Amino acid sequence: MFFLTNFRALSSITVLVSIALLAAAYYYELVVGLEPCPMCMMQRIVVFALGCIALIASIHNPDKPLGRKGYAFAAGTVSLGGVLLAIRHSWIQAYPPEDLPDCGAPLEYMLDILPFQEILGYMLSGSASCTEISWQFLGLSMPNWMVIAFLGYGVYSVLLWKTAK
Repeated sequence: MFFLTNFRALSSITVLVSIALLAAAYYYELVVGLEPCPMCMMQRIVVFALGCIALIASIHNPDKPLGRKGYAFAAGTVSLGGVLLAIRHSWIQAYPPEDLPDCGAPLEYMLDILPFQEILGYMLSGSASCTEISWQFLGLSMPNWMVIAFLGYGVYSVLLWKTAK
């Protein structure tokens, strides 16, 4: 249980988890052919951000409690955002697609013509493509599993906080 009490080890393991989650997402997109919806893309960004926080925390490995608590707070805040996003996505999947807005223009096109705030609002609101459940494991869809993953990141932030002595 050394890795649960060691700041650098805990952060390094979290970096590996982030890499594994992103690798799985890209595997399902590029190899299996599952097209990610806007909310899936947002969840990838959150996983990437958490991986970056963990990588920086692992490299920095601050001695002072304030530094460790700063990383713990950052990871906790981002993981809470991820939990809320994944819960919203799970909720949208339970909704009938006809009650949600159409998918609209492709993301690449919107990036060229719309301001970032509008694109972010579109991605967070979800669309009909976000209701599609194209993959399940043990009866849970990807957004359901991401709720669990983001809760795991929350546990990581609590453990980081506890390493600050």
